[in-house]
Amino acid sequence: MKKLAGVAGLLMMFAGSACGSGDGNDYDTLPLITAATQPPVIATTTTLPEAVEYYTIQQGDTLYGIAQSFGITLDDLIAFNGITDPDAIEAGQRLKVPPVGASIPPAATTTVAQTTTP
Repeated sequence: MKKLAGVAGLLMMFAGSACGSGDGNDYDTLPLITAATQPPVIATTTTLPEAVEYYTIQQGDTLYGIAQSFGITLDDLIAFNGITDPDAIEAGQRLKVPPVGASIPPAATTTVAQTTTP
């Protein structure tokens, strides 16, 4: 029984030191746990570009007519496909058709500088 009383005394002493001694000194106690504030979640929306369509040129088609049927400009259709000679299209050729309102980079141009010798 004496052994049990010794263990109980140790437990009481441990519990007292962990929770404060009760003598009015609160510096031995653990701080209160408070909930941390999380920053607000900001929702963003990303609009993905529409998929590029393809069109196979049929006999009698014109680039202008193809552009009109897809609701885009002739210049955009030419630039989007890198066409250098709009008169050199032929039936069976496959064109990429940009989505309406897509940002089309300008067609690459080549500038040749001429030099003169004195």
